[in-house]
Amino acid sequence: MKPFFDLVGRLGQAMAWLTMVLLGLLVLLITADVVMRNSGFKPLAWVTDVAEYILLYSTFLPMAALVRSKGHVFVEFIRAPMPPALKRVCEVAVYLTCLVICVYLAWIANAHFMTAWRTNAFDTRAFDMPRWLVYLPMALGMWLASLEWVRFLVGPDSMYDIDPLQMDGY
Repeated sequence: MKPFFDLVGRLGQAMAWLTMVLLGLLVLLITADVVMRNSGFKPLAWVTDVAEYILLYSTFLPMAALVRSKGHVFVEFIRAPMPPALKRVCEVAVYLTCLVICVYLAWIANAHFMTAWRTNAFDTRAFDMPRWLVYLPMALGMWLASLEWVRFLVGPDSMYDIDPLQMDGY
């Protein structure tokens, strides 16, 4: 199973890197749009729509990498005073709850993706975008995050084997 989960991790990391590139592009697009507006030129009509799509993609693409790197909110004060056996029960309950939610949302996103693909639907704004491209990052992010929760559930790694105060950004 390790090679499979390593592949999932590399794919999740690649999607996180893509998100960083998209967010950098978003900064450049918004800066260009503001400069054009303030310089008296006609603003770029499509920047707002592209920004919305980038924000959608940046929400779902890095999900698996964030789960793998344990880069989300912990509520450690509830778990800290528990005996080890109860801590493990709560840990498994968290993994199962997150797995069920991710699989459910992935299933819904996948159904919408398949419908949009089959009907060749478009999201019409300043430009036409195939609607399946709207649902693609949702389905990918949720399915890969689901696999990461399975990895925590069946593997030796624990979500709680780090000190939340020692994480980057604290």
